[in-house]
Formats: sequence, structure tokens, C-alpha cells
Amino acid sequence: MPATLDLTLHPKQGVALTTPANEVLYGGAAGGGKSHLMRNAAIIWCASIAGLQVYIFRRIRDDLVKNHMEGPKGFRAMLAPWVNAGHVTIVEDEIRFWTGSKIYLCHCKDEKDIYKYQGAEIHVLLIDELTHFSETIYRFLRGRCRLGGLKIPEKYAGMFPRIINGSNPGGVGHTFVRRTFIAKAPPMAVMQMPKTEGGMRRQYIPAKLNDNPTLLDNDPDYIL
Repeated sequence: MPATLDLTLHPKQGVALTTPANEVLYGGAAGGGKSHLMRNAAIIWCASIAGLQVYIFRRIRDDLVKNHMEGPKGFRAMLAPWVNAGHVTIVEDEIRFWTGSKIYLCHCKDEKDIYKYQGAEIHVLLIDELTHFSETIYRFLRGRCRLGGLKIPEKYAGMFPRIINGSNPGGVGHTFVRRTFIAKAPPMAVMQMPKTEGGMRRQYIPAKLNDNPTLLDNDPDYIL
């Protein structure tokens, strides 16, 4: 087995990881730990489920690289022990695990860019800053979420395919995100959606700065 990584999550992040809902909006305020949740979830699931295909999106590629690949909390630093041991390989925008699972780092700047993913089979869709995307893009990517013939371990039964969206208020998609996730039901409620709305179990999990004490400990001026 590969060496153990530090994949610690705070309680609210842990709820998003284990909730029975499989279409989640996590966020609502800056500093709530959305990106950290997504990276940890992607690693945990890729190490546990053989053949899993995880797609993580931001609108702009440069933002994707800076936020998720670089720095002391990016994928390269987090996965360094496994990379050095030969258990994980990082090739440009693709992270390959010994289990056969992969993380694809993707960007979709304009609506015409969605067709790059027309044939994708997405088992886990992670969208960082959902309000930066249009409703058209979101609905298209959600429509690519399916299991195909992937075998899911019993302990994860019913949890996949899975979507975790992170978001702050504002942006081109603010109205549709609010209508889709926040206005439909009270926070934390899990709601089964009809097929016309994706057919998934939807949940809004509010996340505030206080839900991410690591950031407050490391950068106490962030709240200012």
C-alpha cells in the first residue's frame, strides 16, 4: 500500500464527502474550503475505486493550475509521496493512480468549449466556482455524468456518479445557481430531482469561513 497522505477534512467538508446526495453545492462564502474539499475527495475516491474518472473544472486554465496544481496545498505537493514512490503519475493535466483511476484537470471558458467533453464518461464532476459558468455549460457537463460499467465498492453504493460544485456569490451563473440549489429547499435538505433536472439527489451545504479553521489559523487576516 502507498504511504498515508494527510487528507484531513473539517466537519462541514466531511459532510459533503459522505452525504447521500450526489449533486451538491458546497459554498456560499469565500474561504470555506471548497478547493481543499475537492482535491481531497478526488484523491480519496481515486485511491479507493478502481477505474474512477474524476473531472475537475474551472473556467480559466491558468486559474485551474494556480488553484489546484501549484503551491503547498496543490495536487503536486499533496501527492508527492505517492509520485516519488511510483504509485501516481502526473502528466500535464492528468493525474494517474495505481488503481487505474484518473483525475482530469479541465477548463471550459466558453459554451463552445463544452463539445471537447461530448464523449466523456464522467464518474465524478467537480466544478470549482460554479457561478463562473453558464447554466448551459453546467447542464451539459451534468449530462455526461454516468457510471457506464464501472463497479463501485459496496461501501460507496448509491453515491456515484457524483457532482460537487463549489461557489461564491456573484458571477454570470449566480441566478441559475441560486434558483437550482438555494431556492429549491432549505440548506442541508436532500431532494430527489426529476429526470428533467438531472435525476440526482440534490443538496445545498452552506460553507463559511468559520467552517475552515485551518485558513483562519494560517492566515488570520483573511477575514479582513
